[in-house]
Amino acid sequence: MAVVAIVGRPNVGKSTLFNALIGQRRAIVGPERGITRDRLYARFALAEGCEVDLVDTGGFDTIAEGSFFQPMRQQTIQAIGDADVILCLFDAHDGITPDDQELVQVLRSSGADIIYVANKVDDPHESLAAAALYELGIDGFIEISAKKKTGVQALIEEMQKYIKAEPRESLENDTDAVRVSILGRPNVGKSLLLNKIIGEERAIVSPEAGTTRDYVDIRVARAGKDYVFVDTAGIRRKARIDDSLERLSVMRALQNVNMSHICMLLVDPFEGVTEQDKRLCRIIMDHGRAFVLIVNKSDLIDAAQQEQIRHRIAYTLRYVPDLRIVFISALTGKNVGKLYPMIDSLFGKTTMNIPTPKINRFFADIVGANPPPALKRKTLKFFYINQVGTVPPEFRIVSNYPREVPVAYHRYLSNSIKKACGLEGIPIKLQFVGK
Repeated sequence: MAVVAIVGRPNVGKSTLFNALIGQRRAIVGPERGITRDRLYARFALAEGCEVDLVDTGGFDTIAEGSFFQPMRQQTIQAIGDADVILCLFDAHDGITPDDQELVQVLRSSGADIIYVANKVDDPHESLAAAALYELGIDGFIEISAKKKTGVQALIEEMQKYIKAEPRESLENDTDAVRVSILGRPNVGKSLLLNKIIGEERAIVSPEAGTTRDYVDIRVARAGKDYVFVDTAGIRRKARIDDSLERLSVMRALQNVNMSHICMLLVDPFEGVTEQDKRLCRIIMDHGRAFVLIVNKSDLIDAAQQEQIRHRIAYTLRYVPDLRIVFISALTGKNVGKLYPMIDSLFGKTTMNIPTPKINRFFADIVGANPPPALKRKTLKFFYINQVGTVPPEFRIVSNYPREVPVAYHRYLSNSIKKACGLEGIPIKLQFVGK
């Protein structure tokens, strides 16, 4: 899946454009400089059958002072290196600044696909953006007003020239192994757990280079099955982790989740679920990946503390359906052996294909037990259901009013289908279509 990053100096309207594209107020916007510090992520339907990962970055700032401006600039540099397409924003009112000039130089040397955008063009007939951008040697750009949403459709059409919908087979058909991503900040024991998984089972291990996106695949052969554990930063010792790397990269997480069947998120029992962990949970849910939350360092807590931590995490992540919480110790190996059976179970579910006659029998019983609610002067009907995808299992339901299925009934159908098909513990997707 393509990644589109929005970059530019502070206060040019990156977050406003981000919100306008996804149709939500996900990013905080305001007149102050440097509001967005961490990168924000959202799925964006660029066209029918073509979704992209849209990333809002902090400002590219070369003159500001403070402890967080340098990391913000570094995050923008990383986003430029990781994105497939870059939207570079300029402020049409302020003219060209040294930050704009340096950013353009960075972009030209990146080799990425760039779309230059002049923002805050409220009246195209009075635009000064053209003359200003010509000074930078840019003669192809889109004029928009992100606040008024004018020109945004033209920008979307320009993006479609660079990103085409490419139907692909299910993830399980793209690999001969179960792909598992281990996510979490370095100091929670991610690399230690990976080493323990490898060492305990006396497995055959071979590091395989991934793409040029700087991740490493660790292939493990165990009990006649192949597993690939994905570590975006490689296996690093904690002593070698620079402070700037302690902040989890959203871009790396996107790539990691996209190429995995199952995601395991490690957290520290004393810190609990951090804001970064919550962002990762949302990413995993959006991508429909099977998910396990692993609490490490369980050798340092007793049974009563463990139960308190379990309840606290369950409450914090109450919006995550079927949340699985496992307590382990990567140091001592406690409960690490339980992970392989869990991985096998989740993989079997997320790659399951259910025959159409069977799922229709289940579906008839589900609807019969709780018929859909009456709509205003309309009778909501369902004609049939069939499975159209895996990882996650995706089902298409044909209805006479596909756009008017109530949210509560959608939830009822999802939960009931999971229970009937033995898919508890993994996400599924339902799409309602007309005849």
